[in-house]
Amino acid sequence: MKLFNDDDARMGGEPSAQAGAARVHVVRPAQAEPDSRVRPLHIEYSSTRVVGEALARLRRTHGIVSHDRSPLSESFRMLRNQVLQRMRADGHTLLAVTSPRAIEGKSMTAVNLALTMAADYDSAVLLVDADLSGRGLQSLFGLQGAAGLSDHLTDGCPLQDLLVNPGVARLVLLPAGEQPVLNSSELLATRAAQQSILEMKQRYRDRYVIVDLPPLLDTADALAFLPQADTTLLVVEEHTTSVQDVESASELLAPFPLIGTVMSQAREPEPGMRTPWYRRLWSHGRA
Repeated sequence: MKLFNDDDARMGGEPSAQAGAARVHVVRPAQAEPDSRVRPLHIEYSSTRVVGEALARLRRTHGIVSHDRSPLSESFRMLRNQVLQRMRADGHTLLAVTSPRAIEGKSMTAVNLALTMAADYDSAVLLVDADLSGRGLQSLFGLQGAAGLSDHLTDGCPLQDLLVNPGVARLVLLPAGEQPVLNSSELLATRAAQQSILEMKQRYRDRYVIVDLPPLLDTADALAFLPQADTTLLVVEEHTTSVQDVESASELLAPFPLIGTVMSQAREPEPGMRTPWYRRLWSHGRA
């Protein structure tokens, strides 16, 4: 797993007084008595639906990080640290994750990044499945048919009634919705959607929002949402994503902040092996 930034390639609460604020309570150590002990941000989910079996379902999926020292888990911790450092430095709280074409690694990257960011002691994460076609990541949690973002946008279901805690501390999921919707790009571009995204970004000071978007080149959905994102992470897949698709995706992303690009399933070259195409391409600057 490698993160390429804009230099070497083109390539952060307290509840508000709004609805739902009583559903999540952030417990902080008393400031009157300084304590040097490290304590993670503690959140009590008093009303948010907790689906503990969702984590067990997720763990059965190959390629999901665990609380171990495996190369996969360490790779995502490194990615997590880079992403958090840059987002904190820039004051960003909402990260969009997309890819040029449909690849398995996109949603897996969004989920693994959300799990590792939620493991950070000082952070909480809202993971949003914004693939309203019904092929998004909610199925990874075994939540097919669960109400979600599309039900909020079409039927006005309150966001706080749609959130699910999958049994992971400091992580909440907003599923895509009960049914696939055909006018997903129009829905994501509405003022109502923009207001909802703004609410997600501003409700909690220590929460980061990760939005799993559909592929850039397959539907218009990602482009409809990107103006709402603080920054974007592009996921490409070794031996699957073509140079032409990377170039086309880069052109579409040009007007928007890009935090970097991740090579999914990347492998180190064998001794004597030619430098992989992605390194040659991005080492020359903007792709």
